[in-house]
Amino acid sequence: MESFNIVSYLIYLPITFYITIGIGKDLNQKGEVYLMRAFHQQTHLVQSVNKFLLIGYYLLNLGYAVISINFFGSVDSWLMAFESIAFRLGVLLIGLGLLHYFNLYAFAKFSKNIQQIFQIN
Repeated sequence: MESFNIVSYLIYLPITFYITIGIGKDLNQKGEVYLMRAFHQQTHLVQSVNKFLLIGYYLLNLGYAVISINFFGSVDSWLMAFESIAFRLGVLLIGLGLLHYFNLYAFAKFSKNIQQIFQIN
C-alpha cells in the first residue's frame, strides 16, 4: 500500500521540479525584455531584479511542491497514483499562471513607484 505513495512521490517531484525550473528559466529570459522597459534600460538593475524574481519563484514553487506531498493521502492503486499526480500538477500549473499574471499586474501598476524608488528618469 505505501509503495504506491512512494512511487507517486518519486514520479511527482521530478516532474514538478522539471516544470518549475523549465518555466522559471524561460520566464527569466523572456521577462528581461519587459523589465528593461519598466526600468528604462538600466541593465544592472534589471539583472538584479530578474535574479531576485527567479529565486523567489523557485523558492515558492519548489517549497509548495515539497509540502504538497504531505497532502497526497493514501494511494492504493496505479489509478489513484495517476489521479493524485495529475491533480497536484494541475494545482501547481494554475498557481504558476496566477503568480505570473500577478507579477505582470504588479509591475504594470507600480512601475512609476519603482522608477521613483530607483531614481530612474
